[in-house]
Amino acid sequence: MNDEQTIEHPWEPEPIPAERFHQPDEPWANINRAPYDEVSGVIFKRAAHIQRVRYTPADPAPEMPPAYQGSGEAVVRWLFSEQTGTEERLLAGATLAFLHDTTLAPEASTGMQAHPDTDELFYTLSGSGELRHRPTPGSPVIVRPLRPGDAALVRGGEYHSIANRGAEPLRLLVIGLKRP
Repeated sequence: MNDEQTIEHPWEPEPIPAERFHQPDEPWANINRAPYDEVSGVIFKRAAHIQRVRYTPADPAPEMPPAYQGSGEAVVRWLFSEQTGTEERLLAGATLAFLHDTTLAPEASTGMQAHPDTDELFYTLSGSGELRHRPTPGSPVIVRPLRPGDAALVRGGEYHSIANRGAEPLRLLVIGLKRP
């Protein structure tokens, strides 16, 4: 396997059964059971540390007529959660501000900026790039690589920018969450 294949298709853990993931007597303070990479107001989750859960059938609805109960298999990657039983308490109280599908051309980057009352979730769909952030003006810039499957939470007030460092477009899903 060459470096390019490694970047485009990082190793992921085998999916676990939904029954094991959703055990009511075992609350998951950290849904992925892996340490967060946290510096200041940025929480970074590498693709290899994000839990994959197998649902069979996909999103079951047993109370519905048989044709609408769901069928087949789905694998869900739990990036962040405030759902009962899987709440991480990282996004509690936030409301949706925006949802973007962003594509940066090769060598393009966003400006370094902070949004005082909006947290931003970034999920890398394809390509490779960098998340650059600094806790305060004048502090050192922290650079983290972005690869497909990586997720990051940038807290409101953190200066940050995204840069495409690859030869292909960098595509991200960006979710803005307003804080009360």
